[in-house]
Amino acid sequence: MPSIGGVIELLGALESEKLSVHEERCVAVRNRHADCLRCAEVCTSGAIRYANNRLTVDPSRCIGCGTCATACPTCAIEIKTPSDEELVDQVRRVLVASDGHPVFACERALDHAIAQAEKESRARGFFRKRSSVPFDGAQICCLPCLGRIDESLLCALAAYGTHDVEFVCCGCETCEHRTGGMMLELVRESASSLIEAFGGELPMRISDELPDRVSRWTDAGASASGMDRRAFLEVAKAESLRAAEVAMRRQAAGVLPTEDAEEVPHPGYAHVDEAGTLSHLVPTRRTRLYNCLRHIGEPVCEQVESRVIGAVEIDGDACDSCRMCAVFCPTGALVKMDGEDLFGMMHRPSLCVQCRLCESICPTKAITVSSSVPAARFMGQKAVCFRMRRPTWEPNRPKSMFEKFHQLIGTDVPMDVY
Repeated sequence: MPSIGGVIELLGALESEKLSVHEERCVAVRNRHADCLRCAEVCTSGAIRYANNRLTVDPSRCIGCGTCATACPTCAIEIKTPSDEELVDQVRRVLVASDGHPVFACERALDHAIAQAEKESRARGFFRKRSSVPFDGAQICCLPCLGRIDESLLCALAAYGTHDVEFVCCGCETCEHRTGGMMLELVRESASSLIEAFGGELPMRISDELPDRVSRWTDAGASASGMDRRAFLEVAKAESLRAAEVAMRRQAAGVLPTEDAEEVPHPGYAHVDEAGTLSHLVPTRRTRLYNCLRHIGEPVCEQVESRVIGAVEIDGDACDSCRMCAVFCPTGALVKMDGEDLFGMMHRPSLCVQCRLCESICPTKAITVSSSVPAARFMGQKAVCFRMRRPTWEPNRPKSMFEKFHQLIGTDVPMDVY
């Protein structure tokens, strides 16, 4: 891994009309010992790559699919085309047009479906404009790659009372963007687990063909739409622009929160605050996810399994009470307890994004993060406290190093004098 300054420079190169980058949220920037490379592991176009122990960024290769934003646990990378709010608005319109049976299709699958429909029509002897599109775009949410979809969006669909969802991918195993299909499968499993844990249901199917219900063909084989393929794709992409206008109007009306205009300190020079930790941020996706789960219902099982929420366990025997995990935790899921009768750490799974930074940086490997969370702790109703041994040394004092050293090796150490 490059230095922290190198990571900041690389991430900054990704900033474009397609992506927003918040370096201060990246776990690799927060601590140089972090081993998170999720964005590079799932990048569908090779814009972010890690090979031969080297992280490289090539913004010209980015297709704006948003798969890296889905994989990033702290939302250090956010997609702009469309943004989360714009996509939610677009999905609402698709829900209405499809009567609760939305279809999500990647651009490659849509291209394949159009070409296949043209081939079949010619074989059946139908006469029509060669460029006419046989599908109802109002019922289809078209994205560059379905790796863009995350748990908060699927839980929102369940909260809206969606009957079922169909994802159309065209041969992900042979697609150059196949990592997006792999991400979609992980998100689908995670979202299904969350929805079912709250007593909801959302049938989700992944296929390689568009369903018949979005077809515009008549029995005579003519297209009900004179829109050609290029115009169809342009209309699908224009939906995000219309959604952006809606989002701006909602923001102006006070429906959506405005972004804080306060300048964020450069992460290369960030310092701990008065509480002795780096800054905290709970991603908007997490807030949306919890709001949607509350609309779905109440937990109906003892354990909740997901990709995005974690439970921390600390081995008290192995822990040396350094509490660096609380210093670097990006969301404040881990906080210090410094009471007279209780010294240690408190963990709130409701804030944990399963970034596993605490697990990576623990010097004694006393921390483990689980994807299975007790339901009682899941919604923030309960937290777990870990009692620790209070250190006999205090930091930032002239004798701190001496006291800590003797705490580690003991005071009765035989010495040979020469």
